[in-house]
Amino acid sequence: MIILSEEHGEARRLASLEAENRHLRALMQRASRKAEARETRYRHAIAELRQSADRKSLLMQEMAHRVKNTLAMVQAIGTQTLRTAPSLAAARAALDARLLALAKAHDVLLQGAATQDAPQDSWTTAPLGRIVASAVALHGSEAGRFAVSGPEIALAARSGLTVALLLHELGTNAAKYGALSAPAGRVAIAWRVEAAASAPRFRFRWEESGGPPVSPPRHAGFGSRLIERSLVQGFGGRVDLAYPVTGLVLAFEAPLAMLAA
Repeated sequence: MIILSEEHGEARRLASLEAENRHLRALMQRASRKAEARETRYRHAIAELRQSADRKSLLMQEMAHRVKNTLAMVQAIGTQTLRTAPSLAAARAALDARLLALAKAHDVLLQGAATQDAPQDSWTTAPLGRIVASAVALHGSEAGRFAVSGPEIALAARSGLTVALLLHELGTNAAKYGALSAPAGRVAIAWRVEAAASAPRFRFRWEESGGPPVSPPRHAGFGSRLIERSLVQGFGGRVDLAYPVTGLVLAFEAPLAMLAA
């Protein structure tokens, strides 16, 4: 009886020790998991902070680049306007209108930034459809005056600003001398992307009709210089500017990558 009692007591002590060991192992495992979870959260937090810092740095670089490009564009607009304007009053009016067109294009860029999910894409692209709609709005909203068609294309910031200025020049010219100067005048704006052997090409067309008879201008103005320097030289494109009696027609094509980069 004594031996059995001692064996029974030893078994109880061993069972108690085993239970304590299991409890300690459970506590250690729980503590280890909590430590791993804290470490994982810490690593994620550090990674997010680094990504946030990288995004802010990229945004600041992009802002500096954009401001520099915008100031250069404003300088070019001012120089060309003063060079070709017949009077100081005319230069002021033309400069105000061109800067307004530039500001509207910047509004489109800011609207695009506000709706994009990726912060690193902010301020870098502009939807072509919005650029065209903004330019059309500057010349009135009378129904039927403009026929606009084309797929949505995200233009690079520089391309968007250049296209906005081009549309402003075309619209201003049409309002003064072309289709928009007559009640029955109409403007068709269309663009598309075509597959090519080397790379997709962007094609754009502005066509006026129903206005007074037109003829080629005697002197190259701001619009002509903008076409030559920006569309042709800057984007590696080709422009056909025709003046049939029915109305001005501009056709522009360039590698899509040069405008949407």
